[in-house]
Amino acid sequence: MTAEANREVPQRDEAAEVLAIHKGDPIEAIRSLLADRARLEERLATAVVIMGSGYTRGWRP
Repeated sequence: MTAEANREVPQRDEAAEVLAIHKGDPIEAIRSLLADRARLEERLATAVVIMGSGYTRGWRP
């Protein structure tokens, strides 16, 4: 094994990244994450309607 293969990949601190994007404002970071979640829920609901039960064999999220 080479030395490169033994190196660990540094872990990202996603929470710190979100706070940095919002200039350290935790309330704005939470609002942004909640808005993103709401958009994803809407997209999932649309996908459930469009896919139909035959494609997913009755599975629903």
